[in-house]
Amino acid sequence: MPLDLRRRLATEALGCGLVVVALEGSHHVAEHLGASATEGRLFMSLSCGAVLACLLWVLRPLSGAHLNPALTFADALGDRTPWREVPLYVLAQLFGSLVGRLIAHRMCNEPLLLTASPPTADGARFLTEMVATFGLLVVVRGCVRTRPSATPLAIAGYVAATVWFTDSRSLANPALVLARAASAHVGVMNPLEVESFIAAQLLGAALAVFLFRWLLGGTPKPAPAPEAMETVVFECADAGPAHLAAALFNTLAHPERARAVVTPPAEGGSGPPLAVEALMRELHLRPAPLRDRGVPASHYVLIEVAGQAPGMDARVRERWSLPALSLTDEAGARALQSALRPRLIQLLARRGWERLHVVSGPAPEGPRALT
Repeated sequence: MPLDLRRRLATEALGCGLVVVALEGSHHVAEHLGASATEGRLFMSLSCGAVLACLLWVLRPLSGAHLNPALTFADALGDRTPWREVPLYVLAQLFGSLVGRLIAHRMCNEPLLLTASPPTADGARFLTEMVATFGLLVVVRGCVRTRPSATPLAIAGYVAATVWFTDSRSLANPALVLARAASAHVGVMNPLEVESFIAAQLLGAALAVFLFRWLLGGTPKPAPAPEAMETVVFECADAGPAHLAAALFNTLAHPERARAVVTPPAEGGSGPPLAVEALMRELHLRPAPLRDRGVPASHYVLIEVAGQAPGMDARVRERWSLPALSLTDEAGARALQSALRPRLIQLLARRGWERLHVVSGPAPEGPRALT
């Protein structure tokens, strides 16, 4: 499993767990304060809406911040998330929700038991879950298409509103259905209701996807402009740093926004040292192509290692200064990777080139970087 995928899955699990803690913590506080049913709903809507908005802003660049198996499913239907990643995303979301449930129970001094009340799922509750999820996906896909910057607030506002206009307490989220089934509260949700609730939510998500596909079916996709792909040139007087930086850049950058090429050093050949080459194979990094001087570049990055000769190209826009590193062994190659990675992430975020969160250009058609 690639390292970046593991981190995305951990981010999804973390986000789902925090949403569950917010939901259950607000419910417990409302009971502890003797709040009425109306006041209890107000507690839950405010806490869940605020926490969800914060999580979306923070986690979107890391994993896309789906935090919801229904949105991951809809994202795959919209050809945005590879189907092979869907089971991993869903498992991470379910795991995070269950861990959040256990933490919330421990925080609230509640027993870690399953409810034993008889199932209460009926046609009305099935329709409620389907409508709530359908509305969530309408908001998601509409924001992505027309107002990407408003996505966190719009989704958080809709989820907070579902507490008031539906009887659903799962916030249109299958992961929260499973988490709420693991509850000691009588009448919250029975484990035997899980299948029907999740089926209703997935059905609502699919209907929203197909609706938007039909609504936008007559609108031709704009052809990408020739200048949409930007070329970034990495240069270094020593062999190795520019090769590793360009390979990492191409892994982290959105493939339709930017690509990196390498200007080989004047001396030392066109390839990286053996230790750097071995590290690139271990990380499954493809070597970046060498620079074709006939193709114009939009951005130049000069990597200067302490003790080396001055810069090679007068058109350099950025200079990255690195300490002296020995690239003849594995430890030196890994130290180079650790030094380059945060600079690359900052460059991608500043220019809007991240693979998971594109902030400029035409909006994508699916909820790629949403909750």
